[in-house]
Amino acid sequence: MVATEPQRIRIAILHGNQLFRESLGCCLAQVDSFSVGHDASKLEEIEEALCSYHADVLILESGILCRGGEGNAARIFCLSSKVKILVIGLPESENDILYCIETGGASGYLPHNSSVKDLVNSIKAIVQGETLCSPRIASLAFCRMSQLARQMEKSEASNGRYLTRREAEIVALIENDLSNKEIAVRLHIEVSTVKNHVHNILDKLQLHNRHSAVSYIKEQGFTAPRR
Repeated sequence: MVATEPQRIRIAILHGNQLFRESLGCCLAQVDSFSVGHDASKLEEIEEALCSYHADVLILESGILCRGGEGNAARIFCLSSKVKILVIGLPESENDILYCIETGGASGYLPHNSSVKDLVNSIKAIVQGETLCSPRIASLAFCRMSQLARQMEKSEASNGRYLTRREAEIVALIENDLSNKEIAVRLHIEVSTVKNHVHNILDKLQLHNRHSAVSYIKEQGFTAPRR
């Protein structure tokens, strides 16, 4: 029985510097499991090439993403549905790093001082659905996620729009002057369950009684989530 050769990881490179592209391609070609099939300096060139060369990984210069504005970011984000993107050469600026993370649709990121070994390990990792990044980039990403989560929670709380569908149903029934027992019968649940929901509603909205919840929801223009 003849052993089949393991499938190679197909790589494309998008970088503005030709000498860098060629040097990087030569380095990666030395890795047994890699195949560098295309390189380009412009986004439109790589878009055309990826139609015929089905790359697994696109190595992307961070400057092309950062300098290209929202138009480039949107086009690169669309590419991420066809190929895993590894952004290299991230600058020291925290704003640039966060911009790449938030808009690029990439699977991995490497700072400008990374080695070829780091690059090889990152390519292998993202093909397997993993992400390797420096502690600094990881810290920035987690801090940004935490910040966005807090902003979203604050926004939802101020708009009265973060109740569950069941909680929204219960508020509507309270508005119709139904008791906990009547609500339980209407929704086919236990009275204790209704009490728990009412407690959660008041706790989320930071209110003191059930009828104030109705007034609050009306003032905030609450709309229950769609099914």
